[in-house]
Amino acid sequence: MKLHEVIADGLKQLGVTHLYGLIGDANLFMVNSFVASGCGLYIACNHEANAVLAAIGHAQVTGRTGVATITHGPALTNAATALTEAAKGGNPLVLICGDTAPGDLQHLQNTDQKALVLATGADFIDLRRADTALEDMERAFRRASLLRKPVVLNIRVDLQWDETGPQKITFEPPAPVLAPASGALLEEAVGMLASAKRPLILAGRACIGDAARQALVALADRIEAPLATTLKAQGLFDGHPFNIGISGNLSHPTATEVIMQSDCILAFGASLSKYTTEDGAYTQGKRVVQILPDALETPRMAPPTIRLIGDIAGTANAMTALLDLAEIPGSAATDAALAERLNAEAAAFDTLPAVVATAPGTVDITMALRRLHQSLPRRRVLVADLGRFVFSAWRNLPVTQPRDLVFTSHFGGIGCGIGQAIGTATTIDDCPTVLVAGDGGMLLSALGELSVIRREAPDLVIIVCNDGSYGAEHVQFTNRALPPDLSMTDPPDFSAMARAAGLDAVTISNVETLEAACSAIADRQGPLLIDLRLDPEKVFK
Repeated sequence: MKLHEVIADGLKQLGVTHLYGLIGDANLFMVNSFVASGCGLYIACNHEANAVLAAIGHAQVTGRTGVATITHGPALTNAATALTEAAKGGNPLVLICGDTAPGDLQHLQNTDQKALVLATGADFIDLRRADTALEDMERAFRRASLLRKPVVLNIRVDLQWDETGPQKITFEPPAPVLAPASGALLEEAVGMLASAKRPLILAGRACIGDAARQALVALADRIEAPLATTLKAQGLFDGHPFNIGISGNLSHPTATEVIMQSDCILAFGASLSKYTTEDGAYTQGKRVVQILPDALETPRMAPPTIRLIGDIAGTANAMTALLDLAEIPGSAATDAALAERLNAEAAAFDTLPAVVATAPGTVDITMALRRLHQSLPRRRVLVADLGRFVFSAWRNLPVTQPRDLVFTSHFGGIGCGIGQAIGTATTIDDCPTVLVAGDGGMLLSALGELSVIRREAPDLVIIVCNDGSYGAEHVQFTNRALPPDLSMTDPPDFSAMARAAGLDAVTISNVETLEAACSAIADRQGPLLIDLRLDPEKVFK
């Protein structure tokens, strides 16, 4: 077998169903072998960064390792931001990357790829020889899965046609079995909980899974505590009568009051970032017990009162057992009055807010997104790019389970949404993917991928929050009473561009066209782009 055939066969052995990429001279034969094998889908993107981002989106909604492939040199430098996004987000990813032949100092695409990769926070593994190909590949997939990070498998272009015998991968995606937290610290944490008058359970993304959810709900019911989540765990407790929703700057008024009045917070699988704790305001003066499955993210976060490392479900169940053993009564922090207030919050959300006056040809972002929320299926995947519109998107287009929220902002860059939306929409086939992006992000990285969306034809709704400006910069200029001219984008007609690429599109510029957009969502037969025209002076108001 040729090396490029061995690599494709290795992907097949690993059960890779989706390969995202952009071909070049260092990976085209491997991709061709993968496609010829018929074992999975190859989704070609038009920019290397979006290919890597697509693999990240795939990883977020499936919980499996995403896989992408690109060629060498400028292809890898193009993907550096996406690799950094994956590294900061703890997303398992293997990027199969070409490299120039050694010794060719005059090759135009020659660069120090290892140094570049390591600078992004990703791991780097050189494929040594044809006869070690699947051994090296297995190591890359193992590290990506166990360490939850991107790993670049680097393959020199001159090795592609080397001969080797068939190779076997023995690796299976690891499922580490963690023990529950135990010992004196666990007992001290339960003692804090037993003396709490208003305990609160907060769950983060690490709590995804039926076992963890059931254990946390059982503990909350046992101690009569409300349940909250981080943004990235949104929807985990959907349907529970004392689910107060997101903790942080997206909290609704009742949730904010409940959190501020709590005296003990049990934070399961949550890193307790400044966004979750409102810069520490939600945790100040409280006893905080943090339970994590590992300690990888803790050094950059504010320390809790007690930190426990162990299995989430097992630790929650151990706490419940200790409380039962000591016959500790419930706290009475959940009662009929709280249930009534939460029901009122839900009813208010189901009611469209009053229309806020905006400039001619624009609409109010809150009212428009809430109306689009009503017209979309309740179950959808939300991919929100970064921009000043993003909090409105997260607040007004909620998801019903954590894996249906694709978070694209670990590195704080705009334009990372379109790639992850492609990865999500080509993976999920039982509900639509909704991408919310700004005009700046669309101009930066999305327009070149419209042809990919047309070709793949996924169930994708793109909402362009088009205020004609770079929002953060517009805010800074106007806050200092300076003209915001430099922040204005003067965007093209996104609907016309989408239609030119073969997509359906509609523009929202008033209440009547908003209703037309809702009808277009209901009647969609393929991808749909909605150009949502917003007043740059009213996006936050």
